[in-house]
Amino acid sequence: MQRSVLNRAAIEAADTTEVSGRVTADEVNLDRIHNRIRKVGAFVAATLSPSSLRWMLLLTVLVVPQVLWGADWFATVGAQSNDKGHQALAYLPNEIWINVNDSITWTINVDEPHTVTFLVSPEADARPLFFLAPFKPSPATFDGSKSVSSTGDLASIAKGNKYTVQFLKTGDFKLVCLFHNNMTGVVHVLAAGVPPPHDQAFYDRQAADQQRDLLSDRDGRLVAAGQQSCCAAPDSLITVGVGEISATPGGTSTLSVLRFIKGNITIRVNDTVEWTNRDPVTPHSVTFGPDPSPDPTVPSPSPLPLDAEGVPHVDIYSLSPTDTFSSGLLMATLQDQTFKPQTPLGYTRFRATFHIPGVFSYHCVLHDTLGMIGTVTVH
Repeated sequence: MQRSVLNRAAIEAADTTEVSGRVTADEVNLDRIHNRIRKVGAFVAATLSPSSLRWMLLLTVLVVPQVLWGADWFATVGAQSNDKGHQALAYLPNEIWINVNDSITWTINVDEPHTVTFLVSPEADARPLFFLAPFKPSPATFDGSKSVSSTGDLASIAKGNKYTVQFLKTGDFKLVCLFHNNMTGVVHVLAAGVPPPHDQAFYDRQAADQQRDLLSDRDGRLVAAGQQSCCAAPDSLITVGVGEISATPGGTSTLSVLRFIKGNITIRVNDTVEWTNRDPVTPHSVTFGPDPSPDPTVPSPSPLPLDAEGVPHVDIYSLSPTDTFSSGLLMATLQDQTFKPQTPLGYTRFRATFHIPGVFSYHCVLHDTLGMIGTVTVH
């Protein structure tokens, strides 16, 4: 296990969070700690021989910074295929043991947005939207009394961003993503001096194994679902992404395929096309034309007309570049929570009937930049 020793200047810069120009409590505590260390050093110098003093000072240099500031650990957030179509919604690894005062730095490795969030009551009763989360800049400290999250603006959740949390209290703390309900993990914080069961190399291997297992779809279920949609379904049925939830003792992860499976089809005038979201976690939209404004995730027109089966259904009579037809977000309904009203059902299907010939392009408003686009060619 690699442990890094931070010098005083780095610690003072990281712990100085006062914006009004006054001295922070962290700086005062830090100065007190250094005063104590200097007093101990003076006492040792007065009582020990020069050779013993050298050994004691060396031990102090090696041990004291680690006791006060802990070790540094590293993990990643998410994984993706080369074409970005397969997204592993996961903390890699999703279970870590550390000591109190240790820090973990998570790096976002994908183009799909994620958060690193630790919630406590009352926030734990309902996950806030990512932009309403209790943001705390990195490096953050967490003692189980106040929530911390890597949210703040879009830059804070973008690919390549790092978020560091130092844990000041022992216990087991749940890690969640505010974008993906079934993306969780756990950090076990042990008392100082208790040897963690694994080192950084172990976690690196575990992260690589979990990434490979998720992206390769080892049990073949997503491949089978895609083949069924492609080969067995009528030409007018399109799958709007597929997904699969998996679990470890540390939490849950999801593989989501961000693609319209059999998304480029050819039909005849007056034919009806149906899109179905088969992903248990990730929402998608079917949007023709510009994104609805000001909120791109809402249906257009709103409210959407429903057909006799209760499925949102639009009739398309024009090919104007300014016309917008959108399903809004198609997604599986979240599971009901204890002691709360039943969660209202949403829509997972969308239909459109095309009354004129032409080539109609459509996209998912959330994942078009990752390649989730399609076309309907009408003869």
